Amino acid sequence: MRRVLMAERPVPVGNYELLEDFESPAATVRVLRMARTGQAVERHVHERSAQIYVALQGRVRVEIDGRVAELEPYHAMNVPAGAVHGAAPVGESAIVMNISVPPLGADDQIPVPRFEPAMEAG
Repeated sequence: MRRVLMAERPVPVGNYELLEDFESPAATVRVLRMARTGQAVERHVHERSAQIYVALQGRVRVEIDGRVAELEPYHAMNVPAGAVHGAAPVGESAIVMNISVPPLGADDQIPVPRFEPAMEAG
């Protein structure tokens, strides 16, 4: 088991508590707690890593390329590499695990801002 230094890890996207951050040569496993209104994994993309999101506790809303699904505990969803995605709790709190294959590189977590329409000139 290899614990990684935060300098080697991607900068977090969103507001959540990181409960576990494990890396092996094959994959990265992260366990996140989103415990109050406003906590979420913000929209982002990974160019190299695909991910599997697994709800462990509570229900989790996962958005992938504009499509939204809710995961019940112990249900999983695939996030292909290159897909814009994010997650948020449904209700008071949720714990979600994501598994990244290949391991999530420090440069492979790219924030994606929500589209804001341009203001029209008046």
